Amino acid sequence: MLPTGIHKDEMSGLLREVCDSIRGRSLDGTLESHLNREFGVGTQSYARMVSLLKIGVEEGWAAYVEIEGADYRRGRIAEPSPETAGMSIESGLLRDVKGQYHCHTNGEINMIIPLEEGAQFCGHGAGWCVFPPLSEHFPTVTRKALILYFLPGGAIEYRTPPADQG
Repeated sequence: MLPTGIHKDEMSGLLREVCDSIRGRSLDGTLESHLNREFGVGTQSYARMVSLLKIGVEEGWAAYVEIEGADYRRGRIAEPSPETAGMSIESGLLRDVKGQYHCHTNGEINMIIPLEEGAQFCGHGAGWCVFPPLSEHFPTVTRKALILYFLPGGAIEYRTPPADQG
């Protein structure tokens, strides 16, 4: 059972809107542009999700598990289901973290919320970024950020990095 809180239902409703918008689309630059236009920085949806995710950390339903202390926390918000277009939705609160190398077997969609000036996730600032299926990387956060991770089918495969990536 995933943690709940007073504001989680409102967040779940907004996440369903995002997931409905993603449903059936290819994970590519076109989707990234769409998400940044419809749910990105400057939209009411982005502002409300930012507010709710911060509240979720305080209420204990977002970024609730310490991975490596207070500067690297994660927590699942939703399991893959029809309401989430078959995606799991994870939350992260990270500061200056280089995570474990992995492959996005079905792709990954991220909403980035900088909490410090200049914070980035894999070179992306505030807004959305999309990694296509079979893309691989070290998830890297510079400065402090909150992040939502949408994983089609909840799929992620941790791998040994190639020799030139270690």
